[in-house]
Amino acid sequence: MPRVISWIVMPIAVVVLSGWAWAQEPSPTVTRPRSGVNSLAGGTTQSSQRALPKDIDPGSRARLPNVKREDLDAEGKKTYDSIVNENTPYSHGLPAPIGMWMHSPKMAQHMLPEYMYLRFGNSFGTRLTELAILVASREINAQYEWTAHEPWALKAGVEPEIIDIVKYRRRVTGLGEKETLIIVFGRELLGDRKVTSETFAHALKVFGEDGVTDLAGLMAFYQFLYTSSVVPFDIQLPADSQPLLPVRP
Repeated sequence: MPRVISWIVMPIAVVVLSGWAWAQEPSPTVTRPRSGVNSLAGGTTQSSQRALPKDIDPGSRARLPNVKREDLDAEGKKTYDSIVNENTPYSHGLPAPIGMWMHSPKMAQHMLPEYMYLRFGNSFGTRLTELAILVASREINAQYEWTAHEPWALKAGVEPEIIDIVKYRRRVTGLGEKETLIIVFGRELLGDRKVTSETFAHALKVFGEDGVTDLAGLMAFYQFLYTSSVVPFDIQLPADSQPLLPVRP
């Protein structure tokens, strides 16, 4: 039954994705870190400009190489093709970190549709989705995710002042209601490990039952992505980028 459900959800996620995901482009390369950013806070352990650890594959920049379609069985190819096609941002292959899941095709069969929905199919739109991902990345000290998504967030319209509030964990003042809620909700969910009754009630009023559920799912999923892929496979930053996330104060 889970397999059937997965293959029902997969096409839905891809259809939803194709409607607006192409408004986004691959993350711009950032070569000059901002003031005070001089060390990694998670995910990788050294500057992307230094020599790779001995157990890192130079192609994937992770402990295992990227999975090749031709090495998969028929079911694995079906999972791979459902994401790697011209209707998604992944027409050229599955990069790390989500690409590491393909080393367990059955796991990928279930996780990739969830990832596609939470990132591309939710009701928040690109700008607020990227803000939520940044909040999650900050709270779990996920350097790889933050460095990948800060340029995406800027491109999606998240203001630099908001990014700095999240990055440096400053007081949330003067922001819109939704932006404030996303930051506070994420700090409580992943930082305090407890969402207050007041915050939940406010989020429920503003986002509705489906929205608050999707918000929690999106943020929690990026913690899962970090601990299921970035950390165990020691995924390194791209060779031409620098870490953007300072150590959490």
